[in-house]
Amino acid sequence: MPHGSRERMVRAAVDLFRERGYAATSFNDVLERGGAPRGSIYHHFPGGKEQLAREALQWYAERVARALDSTGSAREIVDLFVASSREALVASDFSAGCAVAAVTLDLGPGEDRLKPSVADAFGRWRTVLTKAFTRDGATPAQARRLAAFTVAAVEGALILARAERSAQPCDDVATELRAHLDVTLAMSR
Repeated sequence: MPHGSRERMVRAAVDLFRERGYAATSFNDVLERGGAPRGSIYHHFPGGKEQLAREALQWYAERVARALDSTGSAREIVDLFVASSREALVASDFSAGCAVAAVTLDLGPGEDRLKPSVADAFGRWRTVLTKAFTRDGATPAQARRLAAFTVAAVEGALILARAERSAQPCDDVATELRAHLDVTLAMSR
């Protein structure tokens, strides 16, 4: 992605989606947060807010997937996934969760054009996790289920932690995921 006002707008959109969701984020909010010139939004995103959202979700999902894919064992990847999600939430004073989940929850009937983007984002993370679980001894079907379980657990923990303004749900989910993975992967070997 080229540097400059376009990238600033994409990053600003991610931050705003994490805080407010898709519906409550306007182009004006993105311009203000990103410090981009007013005329640049339609120049860079002629497809409007949906195009900006698709690109922001792609950027965010790829960034998370790359970070997870650069780690070693499945357990280390899961630990990183939970810890980085927890740290970002705590750093935002419990005001910013996952951009993908926030957009997903905001999509109502008839807003189908963004559904492939959110599905792809979650799919990228599940693919990285599935590869790691398979590499660590799980069958392909088991690895797929573990990946879905992990993403669902982390996203749910973020929602609970944000609602309770406490990192405890993230810590609890991390503990249970580790215990479950230790047993499940040991049985697979």
